[in-house]
Amino acid sequence: MVLWNGNAVSTTQDKGRWFGRMMLAIFSHIFLLGSIQCLNVKPQREVYAPNYRFYHNLTQIDTEVKLLSNFPDYVKVYRHFISRQGRPMYLLHISNFSDSEHKSFKDSHSPRYKPQLLFSYGEHAREFLPVESAIYFIKNLTGGLHSSADVFSRKFTQRILLHSDLYIILMANPDGRHFVEQTQNYCWRGTSTGVDLDRNFGWEFGGKGSSSDPNDEEYRGEEAFSEPESKVFQDISADIAFDAFFSFHSGINHIYIPYSDTKSLQLKREPDNVQEMLSLASRLSRCSRYNYRYGTSHHLINYTADGTIFDYMAGIKKIPFSFTIELWGKQHHRPSCFDLFNPENRKLKEVVKSLHPLYINIIMYLSEWKSRNHQDLTNPNAEHPSLVLGYMLLGITIAVSLMVCLHRKWRNCPQLYHHHRIVSLKTLSSSFSAKNL
Repeated sequence: MVLWNGNAVSTTQDKGRWFGRMMLAIFSHIFLLGSIQCLNVKPQREVYAPNYRFYHNLTQIDTEVKLLSNFPDYVKVYRHFISRQGRPMYLLHISNFSDSEHKSFKDSHSPRYKPQLLFSYGEHAREFLPVESAIYFIKNLTGGLHSSADVFSRKFTQRILLHSDLYIILMANPDGRHFVEQTQNYCWRGTSTGVDLDRNFGWEFGGKGSSSDPNDEEYRGEEAFSEPESKVFQDISADIAFDAFFSFHSGINHIYIPYSDTKSLQLKREPDNVQEMLSLASRLSRCSRYNYRYGTSHHLINYTADGTIFDYMAGIKKIPFSFTIELWGKQHHRPSCFDLFNPENRKLKEVVKSLHPLYINIIMYLSEWKSRNHQDLTNPNAEHPSLVLGYMLLGITIAVSLMVCLHRKWRNCPQLYHHHRIVSLKTLSSSFSAKNL
């Protein structure tokens, strides 16, 4: 006797039907697993898709960026970093560029050393939410600059500008986003050539935590930095001694600390500043409703990732703080993509609002850290012009003193030290002559 849904099955025919149903269930399960594993290759039947009355498409993002030109004293937009297909990546620099004119955004308690921060969004085409989170943050920040802004908005803006010097890559992969918008394949992750930008960097490039298969979602490209989209990260990190780098993603509620690559897992390698990073991650994990898990990347997930941007920033550029933050994820979903990485349209505003405390806590923590450690924990690649200038002045002073002394009689030279006994050159000469006799 066999039980099927609680009913007794006794006949041979019923047993055959039961066996058939079991095999169908097994094959369906195998097919389901297979479809989940190839989300990057083919579009899926989505539970919901983006409605651009709630989300921003590329055209709307460009409009938002153009509005930032209303604040030239606080926001600079650089459009010269472009993708393979010629789309801007929107590098923004947000700071107080005219300190003397806008006293309302300065005070006597302004920290002397402001951290320089680099935020990156949109590296993976299917992850719309991180870009939406950035837009919400920027609009709140610039909202306090309007003459009609309320007291709360102005205080928020003042606080951010007093405690940070922000650089934002708003759309790191515009070609990939364009592909998603045109094809409605919300599983697409890569660039226009299918390269995973977050496997294309020169830190442990080519390891097994990436793929050489152009049809794989973790396709790393033919070589490190093969993609034009990597250039903005290289150039700006070469020019500026950043204190922190944050790469924002979605798909799960995790905060990752370097390193994520295969070799680091084997060597149990950690960044120099790991304890400070864990301290910041701990604060961030509690400041929103999502209760993020945090730690070294390969300890939180059961696979490695080679050639990532945040490992490159930590391992090559030696930026003291380097994170990947997975802002949001859906625990239960069907074999689809958009709902895994992005909330429903009508819930989007609520989600980005709930993520807002992350930015405030990042900035305030790093401002405190910078004030405490500006001499001890700065970027080793950074130059210290004041120290160099001091050595130069000291060298010039010594050289001038020697020149003056050489043009005077030795007895008239100023003594640098007080001696209890003064011995003349004549006396020394006599002594040497006597000894030689």
